[in-house]
Amino acid sequence: MSQLRQTFTVHHFENEYQKVEIRNSISPYTDDRDTLLILSVVGGPESYGKDRSIGDFFETLNTIKFPSTQVSLGLLVGDTAEFEAVVAYFKQYFNSLSYQKMHEYIHKVTILTAPFIEESFSQIDRGDRHNDGVQRLRRRTIARSRNFVLNNVLAAEKFTLFVDSDIIAFQHRDMVKRFIKADHDIVVPRVIRGDLSDYDKNSWVGERTKPNEEQLAKMDNGDWENWDYVPRDVTDKMVHFDTFLNNKKDLDKSAPENSLDFSMKLDSVGGAILFVKSIIYKQGIQFPPNYIVGTTWDRLEGYDGIETEGLCYTAKSCNYSCWGMPNLVAEHSVE
Repeated sequence: MSQLRQTFTVHHFENEYQKVEIRNSISPYTDDRDTLLILSVVGGPESYGKDRSIGDFFETLNTIKFPSTQVSLGLLVGDTAEFEAVVAYFKQYFNSLSYQKMHEYIHKVTILTAPFIEESFSQIDRGDRHNDGVQRLRRRTIARSRNFVLNNVLAAEKFTLFVDSDIIAFQHRDMVKRFIKADHDIVVPRVIRGDLSDYDKNSWVGERTKPNEEQLAKMDNGDWENWDYVPRDVTDKMVHFDTFLNNKKDLDKSAPENSLDFSMKLDSVGGAILFVKSIIYKQGIQFPPNYIVGTTWDRLEGYDGIETEGLCYTAKSCNYSCWGMPNLVAEHSVE
């Protein structure tokens, strides 16, 4: 049993954030493969779902059918105590591996903590995170967190996969291989949560509402305390994955729409599971931390297009497109 088959590096940056790298020093990882970077943002110990931990989440990631030696992992952990727990978990995990298993293990794990990002959102209870009144702050924090872990971890990996820490299962373990085969720029699967057949409603194609003149005036005047606008679907002009499922019921089982490899073009994607060709991020197409649709020089905040929705909005300007593969399914924690 070897306990020295790793390199362990700690970085401190002006007391603003910490970065820990644990590298598998004998991994046969090379840059000319279909290498994959898996990224996730963890708030605190409750972020994995009820009665779950970093070990449970890592076991879920390990079910992905993809050569482990071609994978690196990056985690941004907002809570300082949980950051220390995650670092300890991966140090122990690497040290417990035999020489033979090290050859099968992932290339590198990078764990970050940046409390200054999480502090702005720490007052919001996890159970209230979907309330309309907190969406601007919540989505801004998520966008900042995604950008931070992405920019601090992404190296030469060809593909990037964001996975929310409360994803508990992949019904189709070869999901990543199917994403690569489809050759889409940006692609998401369908995410279920309990009885919800389509949990991540940020994946859509269609038309959304726009604010009225009174609401726009509040934006121009910076009256954010009274700003309560949230984009909604325009009735009969919006398609989500559950709309697709309802329409699919009338199809013959042999129809192309029933294939696991079926894909549909989207205007926006969610981020629970998000697969992107890394070259897109490397050009600066990332996650806007503000609503970019409806901005002006005087109106610094718009009314739509933040975070993953903004990713698709900006990607289109460089001729990249967003897609969904609704027959590929991942499961989200119920609590």
